[in-house]
Amino acid sequence: MPVPTTPLLMRWETSLDLLRTHSALGPIVRFYFRRREQILYLVVGGWNTVFGYGVWAALQYLLGSHLHYLVVVVLSWPFAVLNAYLGYRFVVFRSRGPVLAELPRFSLVYLATLVANLALLPVALATLPLNIYVIQALFTAAVVVVSYIGHKYYSFRGGRRRDDVNSAAYDPTSRSGG
Repeated sequence: MPVPTTPLLMRWETSLDLLRTHSALGPIVRFYFRRREQILYLVVGGWNTVFGYGVWAALQYLLGSHLHYLVVVVLSWPFAVLNAYLGYRFVVFRSRGPVLAELPRFSLVYLATLVANLALLPVALATLPLNIYVIQALFTAAVVVVSYIGHKYYSFRGGRRRDDVNSAAYDPTSRSGG
């Protein structure tokens, strides 16, 4: 069994593994194990989207009349990045790499999205018939999809995955019916 990052995730994957040969649920379970990283990335990314957007929206609501909306975007960015880093490191990529090496790389991926946000938000506000909350929600959701490649191949590239330790003992894709 891979070395999961949390007892809850361990119980979840152990329970799923028992359903691998189930006639109705087996194909879904096998799909999960084949695409585990991508599925968890979307789940954690969904949470990050809700969290990051919530932090931004709360700050925009509270500070928007006192600060320019781009300043509010910059202020909310560190909260969203730290939340995302923790989820992706421990749940999705299960990295064991040093935080001091990974976090700056991780932040650079999101720095690129921050720069794009700062450049595109004023243009979108001027040209689209949508309010700032809708435009920012769309941008935040798009970041989840775009950032996957950056995090997989750059942010966590050097970190040994937690499940690599026992990969010889447990390979979900090699089981019968997998």
